[in-house]
Amino acid sequence: MKLCVIGVGRMGRRHVAAARGAGFDIAGVFDQSAEALATTRAECNVDAALAFNDAAAMLKAARPEAVVVSTTAPSHCEFVCAAAESGVRYILCEKPMATSLAECDRMIAACRAAGAKLAVNHQMRFMEQYTDIKALIDTPDFGGLRSMVVTAGNFGLAMNGSHYFEAFRYLTGEPIAEISAWFDPNNVPNPRGPQYVDRSGQLRGVTASGVRLVMELGGDLGHGIEVVYACRNGQILVDELAGYVRAIHRQAEYRDLPTTRYGMPADTFQRQIAQAEVTGPTVALWRAMLADGSYPDGDSGRHAVAALVAANLSGESGGRAVALASGLPRERIFPWA
Repeated sequence: MKLCVIGVGRMGRRHVAAARGAGFDIAGVFDQSAEALATTRAECNVDAALAFNDAAAMLKAARPEAVVVSTTAPSHCEFVCAAAESGVRYILCEKPMATSLAECDRMIAACRAAGAKLAVNHQMRFMEQYTDIKALIDTPDFGGLRSMVVTAGNFGLAMNGSHYFEAFRYLTGEPIAEISAWFDPNNVPNPRGPQYVDRSGQLRGVTASGVRLVMELGGDLGHGIEVVYACRNGQILVDELAGYVRAIHRQAEYRDLPTTRYGMPADTFQRQIAQAEVTGPTVALWRAMLADGSYPDGDSGRHAVAALVAANLSGESGGRAVALASGLPRERIFPWA
């Protein structure tokens, strides 16, 4: 099956490797940057005849069955819609899905109208650091997830924080209902260019059933990603960069005691899991989409963008709680990349 990659910066080159790992033949790569095309040809062994500086010309010449859109967010809508309208059957778009909810809706509608499958590259359901936790939290030992606390270096609310909106939805089976956010007063320069803004600070989201997502993404934090999953009967700590899990839970005979008895005798364990990386999970995402399995679709990507919109509105108003279900501005464009 033929695949083209639109946007071959550092992430796009990883997509070339992931696509080959999933069994695709690279039929074309596009980028506006001649330097990016040259680097891709050298690093990924792509023939010069397959390197394009015009995305429409590439789609017309290569006629691929699958396309990856890995440009920055402002052009995702244009390229996803163009791919769908040209007859591409499978489209994988990088995150965040778009810079507005209206763009998300146009992308979903264009793919549905053309009969194309749309995925957004939130690969959490294919990563051991989340599948392992999902298998643990609902066991009697842990008794169900009540809170997920992410403490990380300054990795950007849109750039990587959006992954945790999808991870939280995957783990809880619920969308985020409401978000409050408190942004740092100053913006850290965006590594993708001065035209982009990706906020740092703190955030609290909650589902309709009351499960909480808390993120500490302060602009003065320079290393690491640790996540604590707090459950009815215990806690699980994951160091995502080190690939390390430590867990503790009440012994079985103490499970039914009130939560105020938080110091009861407990069992503990620790183990290594796969460290965070992007290529392998993206290969798994492609295989799931091709097999008509479970994958993060356009609605998943739209939920993450809705959470970003709500967080930005809350941050602008000093932490006011913002509901995702109604009242979010569809047409407002945000300057994230």
